[in-house]
Amino acid sequence: MSYDLYFWTSGATEDPRQLADRLADESADGLVSDDGVLAFRAELLHRWPDLADMIAPWHDDLGWRQPWGHTGLADRFVGLTLPHGWEGTSALPVLASAHGLDSYDPQLDQLVSAGSQPLSGAIHDGVAHVEGWVTEDHVVRLLRQISTYIGYAYDDLDEAALVGALDDTNDETADRWFEYPLVGTPTVVVRLARSPGSAAVTVIVEGSMDLVLAARIETVLDLL
Repeated sequence: MSYDLYFWTSGATEDPRQLADRLADESADGLVSDDGVLAFRAELLHRWPDLADMIAPWHDDLGWRQPWGHTGLADRFVGLTLPHGWEGTSALPVLASAHGLDSYDPQLDQLVSAGSQPLSGAIHDGVAHVEGWVTEDHVVRLLRQISTYIGYAYDDLDEAALVGALDDTNDETADRWFEYPLVGTPTVVVRLARSPGSAAVTVIVEGSMDLVLAARIETVLDLL
């Protein structure tokens, strides 16, 4: 058995059940283009690639899969048809809220508004760290972006602290990593070390991160 979920721009309708019924037939009249919808969709597919077989409407981000239905609605709404017991269900309203979207469950006829207090910051996924890599010339850009997410005022003093900090690092040796705290909400520690024989810097971000923050940092690491 499966169940459906829908996501659209917060406040887009006063009758979510009626809108969901129309979206089931890919009739998105009344919904306007919203970059937040596309960003939410991209974050879903990045974190859970298996959703490519469960997501609507059609978009070219689905790659080789056979197109179906309308092709110009991906910036209006996201629809998911999920198997019961799918692992990430509880996190979806949190991610949607972060992108300014409402979440609607037609089975329960329940709408959760973006920024709702019961969800904001309350659901955690046990994420302790995020790992990836960047080239050395993108380290500062990475730290600035993470600082923006957690409300830390990254400035010239932080950049000065990085001068020469990676010179003796080695990601294959446990005691040759450089650690730098970014004191925001939450506080995170960014661990950096060069990868021998390459221009890559391995990055580990550790802290009490919720699912939304972890997914955003993962996305930045993929893009840099």
